[in-house]
Amino acid sequence: MITAAQLRAARGLLDWTRTELAKAANISPETVKNIEHGTFRPQEQTAEQIKAAFAAHHVEFTEDEGVRFSRDTVLRFEGAEGFKKFMDDVYEEEKKPSARMDGDKPVCVSSFDDRQFDKHLGDYYMLHARRVKELGNVKVQVLVQEGPFHCLPEERQGTGGFREYRYNPQQAIGNVPFYVYGDKLAIMMFEDNETPQIVVICSALVAKTYREQFNVLWQAAKPCFSEARFKEKKIR
Repeated sequence: MITAAQLRAARGLLDWTRTELAKAANISPETVKNIEHGTFRPQEQTAEQIKAAFAAHHVEFTEDEGVRFSRDTVLRFEGAEGFKKFMDDVYEEEKKPSARMDGDKPVCVSSFDDRQFDKHLGDYYMLHARRVKELGNVKVQVLVQEGPFHCLPEERQGTGGFREYRYNPQQAIGNVPFYVYGDKLAIMMFEDNETPQIVVICSALVAKTYREQFNVLWQAAKPCFSEARFKEKKIR
């Protein structure tokens, strides 16, 4: 939720008047005034419009009730060690309240194939699975291609796994794996006999756009575990 102090601080970073913010967010100046005076808290839609207006000018609201400039950046992770660092980055986002079941930034994964994770991460993949499970209440949604795939027994049984799987409807997204986590989009490339290449775009707007696209497909997708053709993977 946006606080009155955050809103004033964000306007200060851009030297915006209330009228300028109102125009950018498609709300009334009176609404801006009332939020800043603490008369009422903005509704979810209004808050999202305000966030989007500031994000378009590289200003974001932080979880500690602050604001900051945020320029889009690109990170690159390469090889097995880079892959581990990528999983650490994902974990840091999964620790945040926004990644919880009631949060607004679930982790969204497309074209998941954990054979690649096993191959390049080895036991570190299981370590990551354990630590995420221990966090509790983390929301990870996975779209997979039709066909057999590995999963944890508790995920298949619906008794405590942290990932939920659905079939990618009509292979709508394609077969290039990607992660949306926090305000980041990761494109993952696994070529035969090559080290993994992971490119991460750090952009709230890009992440939001991909998450919205993913959610449309997620709603149209069918659950995986209604069919008995899955291989189990135990956390060692």
